[in-house]
Amino acid sequence: IRLIDLGSTNGTWVQGLRIRDVDLPPGAMVRLGDSQLRVLQRDEPPALPLSTSTHFGELLGESAPMRAVFSLLERAARSDATVLLVGETGTGKDVAARSLHAASTRSQGPWIPLDCSAITPSLFESELFGHLRGAFTGAHETRRGAFEEADGGTLFLDEIGELPLDLQAKLLRAVESRSIRRVGENRERPVDVRLVCATHRDLLRLVNEGRFREDLY
Repeated sequence: IRLIDLGSTNGTWVQGLRIRDVDLPPGAMVRLGDSQLRVLQRDEPPALPLSTSTHFGELLGESAPMRAVFSLLERAARSDATVLLVGETGTGKDVAARSLHAASTRSQGPWIPLDCSAITPSLFESELFGHLRGAFTGAHETRRGAFEEADGGTLFLDEIGELPLDLQAKLLRAVESRSIRRVGENRERPVDVRLVCATHRDLLRLVNEGRFREDLY
């Protein structure tokens, strides 16, 4: 592998030496700004498993890339892990999320979608966690949030990259503790929710820019 520095601001460093053009040996440590990478080479490219099916729920496709996606979704459906779907607008992330829920062990539970890009920032917390009557101006009655509505099923957070930073910390706490607190309430409420998220944004870039929490990512 040949590595060339094209005049970067911070320089490129290999094994502690600043380089401009170098052939990298396997196992070499490369430092790019604040990031460190280890170079590994495989004798054979990793095998990409393909599903034997040409559909997954509402998704249809016979090509190798689509069957590779189906294989990943089939594996995810068998687990209860949090899933992040990344892709450009219009590629069917919501369809993949619905199909994942339908194929999971939670298929008989509720499916609650929430579009983070369509919510007023001041109402985010109430939409996610609910609120008590009188908790804020306009809260005329107690209301359950998306987490409680999805209890026993799947909560789909579409465009999670639009979530404000302060609310990202509260979402992380809910994911880790499996409990939520309604706006205006002091006690924690346990919830059993499988979280599926989607975004068209590059979340890793947002992490580097300080606009998305690294621990939540």
